[in-house]
Amino acid sequence: MKINSAIQAAIDLTAGAAGGTACVVTGQPFDTAKVKMQTFPDMYKGLVDCFVKTYKQVGFRGFYQGTTPALVANVAENSVLFMCYGFCQQIVRRIVGVDRKTKLRLVIEICFIL
Repeated sequence: MKINSAIQAAIDLTAGAAGGTACVVTGQPFDTAKVKMQTFPDMYKGLVDCFVKTYKQVGFRGFYQGTTPALVANVAENSVLFMCYGFCQQIVRRIVGVDRKTKLRLVIEICFIL
């Protein structure tokens, strides 16, 4: 089944947005702790101490303060990267002359053999 290029671009953009969101949601607490430990090196004994003190002072939301700029940037970046990657795959498939179901890894191996 042939998928319209615009629909495929929307799928790739959505996948990139989901990936960027997942990256920020999982990494933001560690980034927050890292910044706090760098800013106040004598205040925390280590990562666990930083997490415990942050949770006691501000609660769970304290780990996600300042998330919006990182979230917007990562969603935008990953969406564009996923979409461009999808377009590049389509271009390689057209140049080589293979259908959509063929894995590009096989195409690259064949090209190097020839």
